[in-house]
Amino acid sequence: MNQQIWQDAAQAIISAGTIPMPITGTLLELLQTIMDEKEAQFIQIFTKPLNMKDIKEKSDLNEDALDKMLNGLMSNGIVTGIPSKSTGEAVYRLLPPIPGLFEFTFMRGRTGEKEKKLARLFDQLFKELSDMVQTSYDPVIDYLKTTTPLTRVIPIEQDVKQKHDDVLPYEDVKMIINKFDKIAISTCYCRHEKELLGKPCHVTKEKENCFSFGQTAEFVIKYKFGRQVSKDEAVKIMEKAKEDGLVHKAFHVKQDTANDEYAICNCCKCCCGTFQIYYMGGAPMQSYASCIASVEASDCTGCGVCEEMCPMEAINLVDDIASVNKNKCIGCGVCSYNCPVSTIKLERTGIRDVFVPPARR
Repeated sequence: MNQQIWQDAAQAIISAGTIPMPITGTLLELLQTIMDEKEAQFIQIFTKPLNMKDIKEKSDLNEDALDKMLNGLMSNGIVTGIPSKSTGEAVYRLLPPIPGLFEFTFMRGRTGEKEKKLARLFDQLFKELSDMVQTSYDPVIDYLKTTTPLTRVIPIEQDVKQKHDDVLPYEDVKMIINKFDKIAISTCYCRHEKELLGKPCHVTKEKENCFSFGQTAEFVIKYKFGRQVSKDEAVKIMEKAKEDGLVHKAFHVKQDTANDEYAICNCCKCCCGTFQIYYMGGAPMQSYASCIASVEASDCTGCGVCEEMCPMEAINLVDDIASVNKNKCIGCGVCSYNCPVSTIKLERTGIRDVFVPPARR
């Protein structure tokens, strides 16, 4: 086995994302589990997203071999090939470990020995990432402060305190769903990985609640990473996620909230990868948000429901009154929706970048 090929493949995959990550034996074993040596060598051409012309110029494979290579990589969720909205030409992208390889590895919901092995390897990789961040805490956190958030929190549907009655389209999951003709649903990769590790979700029994939209949905459906659903079914799944206390997190094209959403996850504190890595000390909780929770103290009964359900642990009871840490609130609305006396309300803030550093161990 040519170790240099695997080292270079690992570096290419890390460079495809924005999260700094060490090349460890765990990462190399993970890559060797999902691809062969020829694929590991081939993916090194992806120093940026490429169209077919670019790929042919960089590769020495003939057309049949190239087609087989790309289809194999896309079937295994290592590379995506999605048409550009501006040109209609397919753009091929190498996926980083997270978000990317992790999601596509588990979104089919398979439970074989390979998937169980990969669950253990990803779990170990997250621990190694956390150790690296803790060892170089200040420079890593300073670097991550300069990066663009990967997600945007959509407040779960409810009344929001505001100066006018308009609901902004990007704050309403139903309006988002109605924008798209093609919608795919997949197994929640985070809950599935935890289940493979023998740690089932404490918040919901539902697993099929990760959405893809538009051209991303077409890719997901074509390569059987998920199935197509109607808008009505999508709304029902979102309603169940709201009732279960899950956080809606949207992914935007090019991480720009001015662009369309291409995916929405429904996240819980006990399984969600971003929450887990945050609590392990491996990454900040960073996301765009447009609301913040506020407590009307005179009506609070001190029941503690909000404190228990807040995925960010941003609420504490002080003298039996709920108190919100505004620096940690991501505006998801789980607390206010589930408050039995409606003493917690969401207030609009406009789009803001929430950056909550992980605890230093």
